[in-house]
Parts: sequence; C-alpha cells; structure tokens
Amino acid sequence: MTAWTPVCRVCRRANPGTWSRCPHCDGVQVLDAPPAASGTADPAAEGLWRHRAGLPRVGEEISLGEGDTPLVRCPRLAGVGGVADLLVKNETANPTLSFKDRAMALGVSLARTHDVPGVVAASTGNTAVAAAAYAARAGLPCRIVCAADGPKPRLARSLGADVRLVGGDFSGAYATAAELEADGWFPLTTTFRNPYLTEAHRTVAFEIHERIGTPDWVIVPVGAGPLLAGIHHGFRALAAAGRADRTPRLVAVQTEACAPLAAAWAGDGTAVTAVRPGPTVAEAIADPLRGYEDEGLITLAAVRESGGTVVAVPDVEIVEAVRAFARLEGLSVEPAAAAPLAALRRLTSAGAVAPDARVVLVATGHGAKEPLTVEEDDEW
Repeated sequence: MTAWTPVCRVCRRANPGTWSRCPHCDGVQVLDAPPAASGTADPAAEGLWRHRAGLPRVGEEISLGEGDTPLVRCPRLAGVGGVADLLVKNETANPTLSFKDRAMALGVSLARTHDVPGVVAASTGNTAVAAAAYAARAGLPCRIVCAADGPKPRLARSLGADVRLVGGDFSGAYATAAELEADGWFPLTTTFRNPYLTEAHRTVAFEIHERIGTPDWVIVPVGAGPLLAGIHHGFRALAAAGRADRTPRLVAVQTEACAPLAAAWAGDGTAVTAVRPGPTVAEAIADPLRGYEDEGLITLAAVRESGGTVVAVPDVEIVEAVRAFARLEGLSVEPAAAAPLAALRRLTSAGAVAPDARVVLVATGHGAKEPLTVEEDDEW
C-alpha cells in the first residue's frame, strides 16, 4: 500500500485517490501514514512546510506563511491554572488568526495538485475565512456553507468565497457541504471528513517538540477533534522515529452547551451520540456531530491512547478564562481558545494534573474575530 493512503475504519478497505468518507460503506477514513514520518525540519523552508517530510505529499505547496507559531511561557496563567510551567501554543498568530490555516494550506495544496474544480467547506467561522483565503491564494473557486451569518462569513465573502447560509447548526451546514462535493469539489470541512486535513496538525506537535521536548499535558479545545488527533499523530511519529521517549497526555475540551465527546467519555467511550446544542459563547467548538457521530471516535481513541481525558466546561468559566488570557498575559483569544484554561483549573483542582506538570494550552483562534465583552468584576 502506498504511504498516506486513506483506509476505512469500518470495512478496512484502502481507497487511494479518495478525499472523503469511504466510497464503499460511507465509513470515516484515516490515513495509512508511515509510522516514523516525524517531520525532520527542512532548514531551507519556512513555517508548516519545514515539516513536509512528516506530511502527505503535494505537487505544489500553497502557503500564506502559516505555522511556526509562538510557544509562549505564561507564568501568571500558570498560577491561575495551578501548575508550575504553563505554555500557550499561540495559533492566533497564523495568517487568518486561527489554527485552521494549517489544514487549509495542506488541503488547498492537495486540491491544486489533483486539479479539482474547486473547494467546499462547512464552517462555524474560522474555516470559512481560512478556506477562502487559501483558495484565493491558489486561484481556486471556494464554496462555504455556514449555519448563520456573522463577521467571519462576511470576511470569507470579501476574500471571494461563495457563502451559503442554511440556518440551524453546524451539523446542518456539514450535510449541505457534503452534497456539494458531488460535483468533484474538494472537501475542506475540518471534522474528520477529509482524512488528509487532520495530518496537517502533526506540525503543531513537531513545533512544540522542537522548543521544549515532550510536555506532560497538551490541552486542546475540540468540536469533532481533528486538531487533537493530529497533535497525537505527530507526537506518536516522533516517538516511533526515536526522537521522543514518550507522548504527552491529551485533554479534549468541550463547552457544556455542546459536549457529545464528553458525554461519550463519561460512558464507556465506545459510541458517540449526537446532541442538540444550546446557546454558547464558544461557538467554534459547538459541533453536535449529528450524522457523523463516528468521526468523534477518532478523537476519543487518541485521548485514550495518550492516557488523557475529556472535559466539558460551562460558559461562565470560559468567559473567566478569556479575561485571564487578556488581563494576565496580554493574549486576545476567542472563547473556544480559552476553554483549555478553564479545563486545566478543573483538572488541577481534582488532582488529575500534578502541580509540577509542564502543560501546553493550544490557543486556537484570535479574539479579534469573535470579540467578547465581559464584566469588570472578576476573581482572577
């Protein structure tokens, strides 16, 4: 089997030349990646593409300068989180201000390589902006499906994307975007629908490891969870290549208003049930997983293999965490990106994370695209 071939998790068939779910049984696919593809850095390259050795091959590398984001030591947040050493992987420094740029750089590069008519994605907002920007960079038509309008879909329109509003929630947008793939358009929806996109996030692990080796914990906000899974794949590849002696424990963080993975984890973790999302400030991670519940199992498997856990946090704690990022460290993050700090406080309070642990929080999106006004009185 050729490296980086999609393989169905259900029927186990290899499906080279496919970009979405299994054409035989509609099961979710994963890539048969080389075990030790650990992204040995190319000193002549920059950003994400420095680690091309650890990524699926493309014919043309589309880039806006994504990757190599700061890993910021945050002593005042460490005090809030109850640990000795806390670092923030600041993905808000990517070109469109979110971690989605990594997946879009790889996805749009693959789309250009395989001469598709265009790209299509469902989005709560950050993917819309990133997909539109990278499609424009590559000269590809871009269709975006969003449940509701807002600053991010409007920004995607300004970048040349055809944005369709469908109402409802993200799962409804997912279904509509899937229908638009029928014309051969390349899927950029950042769940696990396109197995290639997950692997772009290996580079987050590679960059963390370059700076500090392997941390004890990495805490990640998740909807379906491809960012967390990609980070796990990256650290696992480093270990397989002998460049790391262990992998970090991973924490998936959801909002209590929409927490299908946390509910599954609280059970036996073998099945995911879709949920009806409630109102939340953390819309970027409010994914009900309706119609693609099986995609969440990949995230749960990564968490389980790492020895980690899944945590759901309420909006009130997320808002407090947004305030702490801003006022204690000068970091403006959107609510979903602040959720890992709220989760860390819960984990240290429960004794699950030791006070002497080295912890990395992944800050996924910038507050400028999703500003949140909070009350002046606080407890930080």
